[in-house]
Amino acid sequence: MPLSSRAPRRARADDAGAVPEPGSHRIALLAAVLVALLAGTWLLSGALVRDTAPLLVAAGRTGVCCVVLAGFAAARAQGRARLRAPLRRPGILSLLALLGFAAYAVGTLLAIPRIGTSLTNLVVALMPCASLAVGALLFRQRASRRQVAGAALATVATGGYALGAGGGKVDPAGLFLALAGMLAFAAYGFLYRRRLGDLPPSAALPALLGAATLMLLPFAVATDGATAAQWGGIVLLGGVVYAPAYLVQHRLILLRGPVFTAAVQLAVPFTVRFGSWALGTDGPPSVAELALLLCALAGIGLVTLRARPAAA
Repeated sequence: MPLSSRAPRRARADDAGAVPEPGSHRIALLAAVLVALLAGTWLLSGALVRDTAPLLVAAGRTGVCCVVLAGFAAARAQGRARLRAPLRRPGILSLLALLGFAAYAVGTLLAIPRIGTSLTNLVVALMPCASLAVGALLFRQRASRRQVAGAALATVATGGYALGAGGGKVDPAGLFLALAGMLAFAAYGFLYRRRLGDLPPSAALPALLGAATLMLLPFAVATDGATAAQWGGIVLLGGVVYAPAYLVQHRLILLRGPVFTAAVQLAVPFTVRFGSWALGTDGPPSVAELALLLCALAGIGLVTLRARPAAA
């Protein structure tokens, strides 16, 4: 992807997905990989914050992910040249790092101990609707009735699943933290696509993660620290799970837009549910859970699949 001072035309396209270059099979593969990786982040993050300070997990996973992606990009001469490009835009770099990484990580990780993973998932599941609203209000993005209906259906189905799963107590502060993190990332998706869309994710992400790590570091220093085993979990989370997840997620944002990417991520809670069943930590899904899954998939399809043109 060539470097330029202006964002490409696709960065200003409607979020219905106006980019024809990648085939539908490639998009579907990227979406499936993203869901699997994000399910892993939720499972591992939820396990870590049980006995590790959430702010330490947030700073640690962000810093490790930055080091891994920077090393990956610096392995080639072209990658090293591209790594310097985001540093020439310090203002937007700092804003994006705050919205997409620091605020989102702090909000969701601090919410999990207060309201539980299930209810935090419920709030994050509102992101497609939030993305449609943020895009319309702040970025003049038009959403079709099909997209609005699909986002609403998928969000309601996912929310019903999260509430039915239980396990989270209602805490106003926890709800506010999760909502703030979700809204921050909804705005981040549009800004990233518009302002850094001319850079490949492998070049933009190390700078964004590095800036976010610096923002989170003072909060992490104030915690009680972690054991060697806990640090091992943080390294695994940031370097093995989050690094590829961020690359795939940002590639989808550039290719199909933040609304599409947020809708795809609604499949994550259900993937976590089936994963826990496969691992033997939970029983098989109920009929109600399967029904909600089908409703969520139908809603995701309305948002992500392009409508066929009417026959002449």
